[in-house]
Amino acid sequence: MRVGIGVSGGPDSMVLLALLCSLCSSEKMQDFSIFVLTIDHNIRKGGVSAQDSDFVIDWVENQKKLNPALKICAEKRTFDEGLIDETAKERGKGQEEAARFLRYKAFEEFARKYNLNIFCTAHNKNDQLETLIQRFLQGSSPLSSTGIQFERDIFIRPLLTVSREEILEFAKAGRIPYRIDATNNETVYYRNKIRNCLIPFLNEHFEGWQTGVLHGAEKLQDLADSVKADVEAAAVTAISSNKAEIPLEHFLSFDAGTRIQILYKAFVQTGVRQRIPYQAVKKCALTLAMDSYGVSVTVCKKSLVVSYEPESEKFCQNVSRKILAQNADLFNGFFMLIDKCGSYTLHKNLEIVVQKEKNDTSFGPFAFPLVIRNRQSADKIRSADGSLKKVSRIFSDWKVPEQLRDEIPIVEAQNTVCAVIASWCGYKDWLVPQQDSKNGVYISMRKL
Repeated sequence: MRVGIGVSGGPDSMVLLALLCSLCSSEKMQDFSIFVLTIDHNIRKGGVSAQDSDFVIDWVENQKKLNPALKICAEKRTFDEGLIDETAKERGKGQEEAARFLRYKAFEEFARKYNLNIFCTAHNKNDQLETLIQRFLQGSSPLSSTGIQFERDIFIRPLLTVSREEILEFAKAGRIPYRIDATNNETVYYRNKIRNCLIPFLNEHFEGWQTGVLHGAEKLQDLADSVKADVEAAAVTAISSNKAEIPLEHFLSFDAGTRIQILYKAFVQTGVRQRIPYQAVKKCALTLAMDSYGVSVTVCKKSLVVSYEPESEKFCQNVSRKILAQNADLFNGFFMLIDKCGSYTLHKNLEIVVQKEKNDTSFGPFAFPLVIRNRQSADKIRSADGSLKKVSRIFSDWKVPEQLRDEIPIVEAQNTVCAVIASWCGYKDWLVPQQDSKNGVYISMRKL
C-alpha cells in the first residue's frame, strides 16, 4: 500500500502523519509506505511558509533516524512567487481558491509520480462546518453544498469526523510538534471570517447548531446523490470537441433542477470553462434556447444541441466588429464585446454610447476592446489607494437592492474591471480611467 499525505506543518496534518507512521510501524503493515508532500505557497512574508515546509521535512528525517525500518519519504514543492495571485486573476476567483486549485494539482502530480494508491488530507469536523457555512453563504449549487466528501477519487479524509479540539488534545498527549499559521487568526480571508467571527457567535448563542448543520448536510447529500446519478446517466453525446447533443425526449423527462445540471454537464463537455450565471442556465432549461456567453442551445429535430464558441474567437472572426453576444430579454445575464464606436442597447433599461469625444456625461478614456457585462461574484476593482475592492462590497456599501445589482454594467478593458456604472439608476459610479491615448474612447449611458 502506497499512501500519500499532504502536510502543512499544522496540528491537523501533523497528527494524521504521526498516526500513519504509527500504523506503518506495525508488524502487520510491512508493505505500508508513506509519501509526504509539503508545499511552500510562497505568499507569507518573511519566508514563514518555507519554514513550515522545512519543519515537516526535518520531522520526517528525524522519524527515519528513530525508526530505520519506517518506509517514509518526504518532498517539498515551492510555488513560484506571484503564482497564486496570477492564478487567481486567470480563474477570476480569490487567492484562497487559487491556492487550493494549485495545491490539489500538485497533490495529483505527486500521486502519479509515485503511483500512490490513496492520498490523505487532514480535513476535520471543523473544516467541514466552515465549508458548509461558506458554500451556503456564497449561494453554491446544491450539488456542491454537501460539504467535504470523505472520499473523492484518490483523496481520503480520515479525520473528517474528528473535531479540531480533539486533534489538539491528541497532539498534546502524544507530544506531537506542530506549527501554527498566524494568518489563520486574520479576518482578511473569507473562510477566516467564518472561523473567527461567525462560528464563535453561533457557539455562544445557538446551542446544537453544529449537529443541525451536519445532519442537514447528510440529508442534502442523499438528495444530491440521486440527482448526480441522473446527471451521470444522462445521454450527452459529443458531436465534436465543441458540440454535444441530448435526446430531447430524454431531457424533458427530468425536472427543471436536474435539467440545469445536465446542461452544465454538456457545457463542460463542449469546452466551456467560464462562469455562466445560474439564472441564464435555468431559463435555458425551461425554454430550450440560449445564445449568450459563447454558448448556443437549440432544438434540432429530436435533439437538444449544445455548442460553444469562445467570445474571443468570435471576436476575431466577426469582420463587422459589432456586438458579439447579447440577450436583451435575459435578466441576470448580459454581455457585450465591443471594439467600434456606436450606440448599443445594453438591456431593457439602458442604452450605451461609445465615442471618441468626451462630454459632460461621459467617462473614460478606455482602450478597445471593451467588455460590458453584468457582475460576477469574483469581480474586483482598484481603489484610490491602489488596493483591490470587491464589487459586491461596493454594492453593499451603496445599499443597492439585490434585484438591481445584475442590471448595473461592469466595464472591463484589457481583462481588467475599470468601471461600475450605477449613476443611471440613482447610485454612484466607480471609475478607474486608463492612460489617455489616441485610441481611447469614452462611454455614455442613457436610461431607456
